[in-house]
Parts: sequence; structure tokens; C-alpha cells
Amino acid sequence: MTLREALSQVPDPRAANKRYPFWGLLALILVAFLCRVDSLRGVARFARTNPHLLPHLGLRKPPGHTALTTLLHRLDPEKLQEALCQVFPGQRSYLGADLGEVLVVDGKHLKGSGKGKSPQVKLVEVLALHLLTTLAQAKAEGREDQALLELLDRLGAEGLKRKVVVGDAGYLYPELAGKVVQKGGRTSSS
Repeated sequence: MTLREALSQVPDPRAANKRYPFWGLLALILVAFLCRVDSLRGVARFARTNPHLLPHLGLRKPPGHTALTTLLHRLDPEKLQEALCQVFPGQRSYLGADLGEVLVVDGKHLKGSGKGKSPQVKLVEVLALHLLTTLAQAKAEGREDQALLELLDRLGAEGLKRKVVVGDAGYLYPELAGKVVQKGGRTSSS
């Protein structure tokens, strides 16, 4: 099955006045993320700077940030997951994970910190998707991956049992992936 065929099966949650084909917007987001774009503003910028890709995705002009954001807020994630599992069957163990099995690792700069003479504060957190809440967070003094290693120790041995841990490429250090596996979890690099 092609990516277009699979993404065309995902129900389109938008109103009848559609400017862009739904599958094309989803494919654009996937292509941009594969090219290391890390935000929806970045996806919109990627579309503007790579107009030669748009016809291949069924798009006549680049979509804006608002169109992409609105689309993702209304999207049924389970239907997208089913479609991606049809295209990438070898990744079914990761794409097909129950949301209760998925932990998301992310780093953030605390809003308002770093103004004036105060230092900027960086936090690393582990989020449970099925609970829509943060399980643990820690202040990152240096590299965020080191703070995450400390967080994994605080979660205990049972904290990652049968969990899939996802995060951006900054967390794909071998030491970190090894710690996740040692605690019974999985990552894309383990």
C-alpha cells in the first residue's frame, strides 16, 4: 500500500470548504519531520522553501501554520496510527503501541526565565500520553540527556516496563537508549 492510499483512508475532520487535500497535508508533515523539521511552523516554512515537493503531495500552494495546527487538533490519532501501520508494517511494534505504553520525553525552557540577570531554566520531563500528565521532571543544568538519565533512575525499575519511550533526536544517545532497555522499555534506537 502506498503512503497516499493509506493516508487517504484517515477520516478528514475538516469542514466541507477544504483548500488542501487531507492526505497531502499529512504527507507534508511526515516528509518535513523526516527532514528533521521539529515544529508546525517549521513544516509551513519547509513547504514554502521546497515548492517542488508540493505537486507530489497533491498541494498547489504551501499551507500556513494555522491550517496545519487546526488539522492536527482535529485529527483522530488512532486512525492515523492504523494508516501508518499499513505503510510501515515493520514498525508495528512501535506504531501499534497502546497509548498506555507510550512515554514522551521532552525538554523545555521555562517561560520568562533568562530575562534580565536571571539564568534561563531548562526542564526535562517524562509525559504519560494516556494520562495527559507529566510523570516526572527535572531541572537540566547541562545536557538534557544527563538530566533524563537521572529522571529514569527516579522512575524506578518498574517505571519503563513494557513502555515505548519517544523523544526527539537529541535523546537518542546510546547510553540513554541502553538505560531505557535496561529498565524494560523500548526506543527507536534500541
